[in-house]
Amino acid sequence: MMYTKYMVLLMLYFFKAGGKQMSIIYEPKGKALEYSELAVNLFSGCSHECTYCYCPSIRRMTLEKWAKNPHPRKNVLKLLVNDAKKICGDKREILLSFMSDPYHSAEASKYTHDALEIMEKYNLRVQILTKNPQDALKDIEIIKRNNWKIATTAIFFTESKKKEFEKNTPSMDSRFMAMNIFNKNKIKTWVSIEPIIDLEEAMLVINRMKVVDLIKIGRWNYDKRANEINWEYVADQTSSLCRSLNVSYYIKNDLFKYANDKTRLFGQSWKSKNKK
Repeated sequence: MMYTKYMVLLMLYFFKAGGKQMSIIYEPKGKALEYSELAVNLFSGCSHECTYCYCPSIRRMTLEKWAKNPHPRKNVLKLLVNDAKKICGDKREILLSFMSDPYHSAEASKYTHDALEIMEKYNLRVQILTKNPQDALKDIEIIKRNNWKIATTAIFFTESKKKEFEKNTPSMDSRFMAMNIFNKNKIKTWVSIEPIIDLEEAMLVINRMKVVDLIKIGRWNYDKRANEINWEYVADQTSSLCRSLNVSYYIKNDLFKYANDKTRLFGQSWKSKNKK
């Protein structure tokens, strides 16, 4: 399983997009494709040091080493310009990012801002996934005028539980408040509740994040403790709560395969009624 994951995500560094040889913009494969048709990783490493992060194993290093010295990839913005020119006006969304949080540090935030300006110049579509949406608020104008999307990962509700698994991430309250601001500014928002580690925590997040346009729900992988969780029950409970709150959701493939008949009746993707 780990070998398959490594080979699939190795495409982050050697790939083509739309038949064109690219250096920074790439087409995700496997599970990542459920999130976005295209993606960009500006940094190698991430200071957040989340214990469930799959990136260190892909790069064959320890979590501590992955988090110790995050740095921008060599000539990343210059290479991004070259790639952006090749796909100018492409309608597929580009996700920032899978391998490192785009706002995990002040340096990363600066690179992300510059990257957004490049992608705006070449009329590209963007969605941002970050555990630090509060810092992303300084980019709210460029996000809003381009009708881009902003998302946050929120798998815990309580701060004490978060600290067990996310050593250096911003507080949950800061994520909730920032997403509220984006939503009030009529910017498309979504939340990733993946990996679900604690069902009770996930249910609390859904209740708190019911203002967003979409919730994406996924199971915990690559940890033997995940085998102790009743994933059929998780899929049923999370999707039922979303429907009761009139919140659109998408259940990722690796969780939906456990869905019972009732969950399948409503489908893997469910849209809220009479919501913006």
